[in-house]
Amino acid sequence: MNKVSAIVVHQTGADTAEQTFNSYANSPIGAHFLIDKDGTIYQTALTTKIAHHVGKLKSRCLQTPACAKEETSAANAIYLQKGISYSVRVQNLHKFEAEKNYPDRYPTNNDSVGIEIAGKFIAKTQSYETVNAKQNASLKWLVAELSQHLSLQAGDVYRHPDVSYKQPSEASSAAW
Repeated sequence: MNKVSAIVVHQTGADTAEQTFNSYANSPIGAHFLIDKDGTIYQTALTTKIAHHVGKLKSRCLQTPACAKEETSAANAIYLQKGISYSVRVQNLHKFEAEKNYPDRYPTNNDSVGIEIAGKFIAKTQSYETVNAKQNASLKWLVAELSQHLSLQAGDVYRHPDVSYKQPSEASSAAW
């Protein structure tokens, strides 16, 4: 990774760090850091290495009022295109967004550090479990350290579902 522009905070969907480590062994998907239930922070990749943790980008123009009218119209045309499946429209919008530079788009795998917080997804309630106080204390410390080291601002830290098409409750109780 040439430059880290942002941090993306996730929840694993797994109950423990060990379960998450096992999933990393069988998948190209992973993050740079993992915070266990007891607050232990594990570094799972160098911050100079691209980790696959973001997924398909949402359009910043469609989420915030920060874009020019023409750019918002172009994003809407892709996202609302008739006769095209939802998954293809999301893929096309991702490609459109990925061509932009940060901060004109949300962070990608190529310019962000991912932090996972161990926390299971509860199927019955369709939500993630609450991030505990030890995890939040570790997250706050880690975000502060990374922000200082990488010269990032508070606005450069995102919850995963804010930037990508993920479960809205993911990391909703994370605090930094």
